[in-house]
This record gives sequence, structure tokens and C-alpha cells, in this order.
Amino acid sequence: MNPLFCSSDGKYCAHFLDEALAVIKDDISRYHPLETGGILIGRYDGNLRMATISIATAAPVDSKHGRTSFLRGTEGIFKALAAAKKKDPLLHYVGEWHSHPASSPQASAVDLKQMQDFALGRLHGACTPLLLIIGGSPLEGLHGEVYLHRAKKAHTVLSAF
Repeated sequence: MNPLFCSSDGKYCAHFLDEALAVIKDDISRYHPLETGGILIGRYDGNLRMATISIATAAPVDSKHGRTSFLRGTEGIFKALAAAKKKDPLLHYVGEWHSHPASSPQASAVDLKQMQDFALGRLHGACTPLLLIIGGSPLEGLHGEVYLHRAKKAHTVLSAF
């Protein structure tokens, strides 16, 4: 899977480090054919146009996995955020990721509503949270799309570059 996603106009980009992508791929393989997900930890540049995702968490143990649904749990999330912040004070919550097994990485209305709510509520302090959705399967290949959310604005799709 390509680690760089950009908007069609090049205004916004998200770069995923290999370590973050490895965690995502491992978690998808572990739970396939069920949906899974976790949080994204990283940093934005000064003008909030480029996000670098350094850490992706696996699904918390209290998550609910289904064939067409995923409810991320919370167990261990605050500990992961604190550990990241201790490692690098500039790291913070930047968003969520989850899988759509054997399907497209297109966000559902529920996905978009949840992320808009996160942007409005500034979940974990994020004013422009990202949502990475991974479609496909470990055997047939994985592909993703990133959705950038800003409070009271339409989302922006970042596609693999």
C-alpha cells in the first residue's frame, strides 16, 4: 500500500511511516474477514496541510468487530497517546483508521458523520482529524483512502499518490 495520500489539488497530504502501515496490515490480517481499526498518532506541519502518521494502534481489546461494522474500543488508547507524547512531544492524536474487508475504501455516511463529530468536538484535541479506510483483503491486496475532516466544512478525500 502506498504510504502517501494527497488531495487532487495537492493542497493536503498524509504520509504514513512504514511502522504505522505494518501495524495496520498485521491487524487487518489478524481479524480478516471482520472489520478492525485503531487510532493514528502523528503530527501536522505548521499550516495543517501535511500530516505525518508515525504510529497506528491495533484495535483495542474492547473493540467490537463485525463483517460490516467496527466499534473501536478505548482500552489502552490514553496509554498509547501518553507513550507517544513521551517519546516525542510533538506527536498527538491525528485520527482513526479501520478496514472494509473485501470492499472499497469508500467512507460510509456513518463514517463521515462520526469524523465530523470528532472534528466539532475536537476529540483528543484534533481540529482536523483524518480517517484512513483500508479496503480489499490481505491476499488480494489492500488499498486505502484518507478523509480529512474540518469542523463545519465538507471532508476532503486524499487518494494514494
